[in-house]
Amino acid sequence: MNRLRLRKSTLPLRLWLVLAVAAITGAGFLAQMGLTAVLTVWEQQAEDARLANVRQIIGTAAGQWRNPDWQRHADASLAELGVDVALYPTQPDPSTPSGSGQVIYVTGGSRRFLDAGGQATSGLTSQQASAQSQSDTSAQVVFQRFVIANPKQSVGQPTVGVVFLWETRPALGEMPGVVWPAVELGTFALTLAIVVWVIGQPVLRPLAAMSQAAEGIAGGDLNVSLPPTPVREIAEVSAALEGMSGALRQSLDRQAALEEERRLFVGAIAHDLRTPLFILRGHLKGLERGVAATPEKIAHYVAVCQAKADALERLIADLFAYTRLEYLEQTPERAPLELGELLRQAIEEEQPLAAAKAITLTLDMPAGDSFLLGDGHLLARAVENLLDNALRHTPQGGQITVRLSRRNATLVFAVEDTGPGIAADDLPRLFTPLYRGEASRNRQTGGAGLGLAISRRILQAHGGDLAAANRAAGGAIFTGTLPASRRVAAAADSVAEVAPA
Repeated sequence: MNRLRLRKSTLPLRLWLVLAVAAITGAGFLAQMGLTAVLTVWEQQAEDARLANVRQIIGTAAGQWRNPDWQRHADASLAELGVDVALYPTQPDPSTPSGSGQVIYVTGGSRRFLDAGGQATSGLTSQQASAQSQSDTSAQVVFQRFVIANPKQSVGQPTVGVVFLWETRPALGEMPGVVWPAVELGTFALTLAIVVWVIGQPVLRPLAAMSQAAEGIAGGDLNVSLPPTPVREIAEVSAALEGMSGALRQSLDRQAALEEERRLFVGAIAHDLRTPLFILRGHLKGLERGVAATPEKIAHYVAVCQAKADALERLIADLFAYTRLEYLEQTPERAPLELGELLRQAIEEEQPLAAAKAITLTLDMPAGDSFLLGDGHLLARAVENLLDNALRHTPQGGQITVRLSRRNATLVFAVEDTGPGIAADDLPRLFTPLYRGEASRNRQTGGAGLGLAISRRILQAHGGDLAAANRAAGGAIFTGTLPASRRVAAAADSVAEVAPA
């Protein structure tokens, strides 16, 4: 589910890189276009301002153009603007708009742009350019031409002159030549910043975080939190790394809990072994010292010793069985068997103990098969523990009923007794190994607290489970479940038919 969610919210690395390259290229192109447009507008404004100044200096009064004072003032003003000008009067013939007559006014530097006939050209001649290039590395000039109009004359001849203008240096306010390389450098820096942001956030930053997290895990720090990323492969590796750290943390927690359980287990076992041994040793010393002087007292001491020896034997057997199931992780043997027959045999074995306490022990089992695959020895041990538990807690003259039923592919058996039931505080921890609460039935009857835990482990090892509850009419009920097998039932029937022959 997590992998599917990652695939929906992320992109493959190849597709991400393609989109990133496209975004970077597009961003660089747009940045270049934007800066170029801004600088072009800026230069155009400076050019328009200089042209307006030239028009204002020349004016529209053709009569003043031959005035030496006006020409000296115009020379100085046009030199400040960085332009050279050649001014021609407009001819009456509209077919010669540039003026074929003699030039009226020229600045000092504009003569190099005139040909032998005194007419203006758009730039330097080849001979002029060759001579100019030897003394000036910037021989290229900008040429413009515009007409001077007479604002007072609307009919006839509205123009009074034609101006040829050569720009010999950039206009005031125009960007210098070093600006364009700076623009290129700025565009590169902006593109590089976009690359760092587009690649760094989703790729480089998570990779650096994963490297740091791996070093932390190696050093024992399992609290891993990685930044999100839209790149699928990196997101999957991040999720796997976080999952691994979480699994390691849970494993260490389970190991710590197991170590604590084992410590308590050893302590409880030592206590449970010490008590009967202490009583057994005391009674044996009493017999040795002659405290029991009468045959009746001697028989009592021997009976107590026998009971405590039986308790020790039962405790050691339970410890051995639990250790095999819990710590050695014993795998049950799988063989065809019938649960109903197993329950019947277990009840027959417990009948003498039930009769000694005048307890009625019955089996309620409907007709039908109850076949399964399992370990008959272990399952018999589980049922024996449940019956022994019920016999120890059922009062004199009580009743124990074992029921068996089938629910689809599950076999369900229950052991019900008419004892005092289970305290509400003990129910959640009833199957905890060696649990002996103040109100627990183990404390009241002297049990070791392993029989129920062993029964549950055996059923869980077979794919089932064991649960405990109190009956509404009083007493306890233990319900076990095991997976049934129809195929085994057919095989067992065929074996039964052949066996008598």
